[in-house]
Amino acid sequence: MPRDVVNRVFEFGWLGDELAAAHAGGHQAVVVVTGPPGVGKTAVVASFAQQKKDGFPDGVLFATLGASSETVSQEEVLRRFLWRLGMDKPPELLADLIAAYQDLTAGKKLVVVLDDVESPAQLKNLLPNSPHSLVLATSRKWAEGFEVEDFTVIRVEPFDRGSSVKMLSAKLSGERLAAATEHLPVLAELCGHLPLALRVANARLRARRHQSIADFVEDLRAAPSLTRALTVDDSQPVADLFDVCYAELSGETQGAHRLLSLHPGARFGLAAAAALLGSERPTAERVLDGLVQANLLTRVDTGRYEQHSLLRDHAAGLRAEQDHAADCRQAVMGVVEYYLEFAVSRARSLSERLMFGEYFDRVTAAYTGPDAWQSAVADLELEQANLRRAVELAEQERLDSLCWQLCAALSTYLFQLDLHNTALSVCAAGFAAAERIARTTGDARPLLTTRLQRGTAYFGLKDNSQAAREFELAAELAEELPADAVVVFTRAKLCQWRSFVHQRLGENDRAVARILEARELVLAPGFPEEHRARELALVGLNGATMLARAGRHAEAVDVGRQAVDFFSGGPELHNVAKATANLGEALTLAGGEYLVEAERLLRDALAQETRLRLTSWRAHTTEVLAGLLERTGRADEARQLREGSDQPPDGD
Repeated sequence: MPRDVVNRVFEFGWLGDELAAAHAGGHQAVVVVTGPPGVGKTAVVASFAQQKKDGFPDGVLFATLGASSETVSQEEVLRRFLWRLGMDKPPELLADLIAAYQDLTAGKKLVVVLDDVESPAQLKNLLPNSPHSLVLATSRKWAEGFEVEDFTVIRVEPFDRGSSVKMLSAKLSGERLAAATEHLPVLAELCGHLPLALRVANARLRARRHQSIADFVEDLRAAPSLTRALTVDDSQPVADLFDVCYAELSGETQGAHRLLSLHPGARFGLAAAAALLGSERPTAERVLDGLVQANLLTRVDTGRYEQHSLLRDHAAGLRAEQDHAADCRQAVMGVVEYYLEFAVSRARSLSERLMFGEYFDRVTAAYTGPDAWQSAVADLELEQANLRRAVELAEQERLDSLCWQLCAALSTYLFQLDLHNTALSVCAAGFAAAERIARTTGDARPLLTTRLQRGTAYFGLKDNSQAAREFELAAELAEELPADAVVVFTRAKLCQWRSFVHQRLGENDRAVARILEARELVLAPGFPEEHRARELALVGLNGATMLARAGRHAEAVDVGRQAVDFFSGGPELHNVAKATANLGEALTLAGGEYLVEAERLLRDALAQETRLRLTSWRAHTTEVLAGLLERTGRADEARQLREGSDQPPDGD
């Protein structure tokens, strides 16, 4: 009798559908259940066979093949099956054994369960000679040959959170569970929702009744290796199973398994893997395919893969034992460089502002044309977790030049999408790297850049005092540095950001003074000529509302229109939306004959901000437009607009 199986409703449903289809078509049902080691493939097929055995009166045949300790040869399996079917003296040769097996199974209604099948050829030799039989096989390998033979292949995945907690809770006292409600989901995550690991953890909890679940979780967290810490008596079931699977790999594929644990995140693309492994993409793809076939890596999409958390832990342990530190550092450098070039090329597609650094000087935009902004954002969202971790990894490995440039490359994306907490986290690593560069080389420009970025993150979080402090410190640093193009450009940017703080605090006169100071710096000699027109447009974009609040309506409208004209039709869609919104607000403040145009521009800006998911700008524009509607006697429409703004924009 198989052990109880938690959930697996989907898998049992699929198996049932395949069996019903085979019966309806008058052919034998052959299903291969595959998946990562420890996922519970055997439990699924054994439980299903138990459920369906009454429909197969000629019995159930079971055998374990593969590389486990219970392995028997194909010949021995056939002999056992023949004895089970009533043959006293099975033949010796494989061909004769197969022929006898075919004779004895002809027309019978059997369930044949074959655990740990290694190849399609091995499975074919063990198929009974009957369209009325059901064959359930498990395989640690995802072999294309199973598909070629037209066998049904079902992949079993790790549990979801609910099923994991249910397995961990089995046979534990209610009092103990009540005290561990918050810890069981954490334990499930540590176990990677892998049934074997969950079962081992449950056994440990049951055996050590006096240890709290919270303490067990902390012990696992502190362990050098999770897979080695999941022990039963003197054995390590999870690690031992992974070791068996690893041993079957080629040397090249074993090396890839180990090094992939260095990747910043569990999920990655082919190009990132190739950079990490230091190989060309075709070679990397071949090696990754080998890991996929061994179920030590999952293909989650075209060209994208995922390494299970416990397999990463296992690989990291092997890497620490077998790989040289210099080789590991080279792999880390390769993948960080890949993500830096990735981020810089997308940053080039988002913004045409001056970007300082070696990689900004040589990497071009990934996309051009009308869809460039959305394409770049989509790429950055897909890789956001990897990019964030790559910054931290670069800082840990003291790859300081790569670290601060990657931090800078992410600044536009993180700010525009209101990812300010992430920006602060990224800046912490970038700032530390920039400080070391300043100390060792005397070049404080990276420090100036990252301090400005940190200030913008605080501003986005509405921490005005901290933002003002960062901008002040950056301005003081800029005054100490030689006035090259980067420093002069940054001084002008700082004036703009300081004007935003004044504006938010209601200090409009000071805001206007700062924005006009920024304009003078942009116009001054020494400012990089190729960036002057864009920065003047940004000064107009940001200064329009400040000037309008100061009663300088004609000037506000004039610079606002210039900003819209400059950015319209260009790649910086976020600045098109912002320029449109600020001009609409400036026209609202001007009032009178401008109100009709103001409403049109604000509605246009709102649509753009919604499409681009500029959340904070969308909220502000909604409020400005609602105020205009109230001002023109349309209170109900204003209320509906505000109520609608409470819903997330499409795509959120």
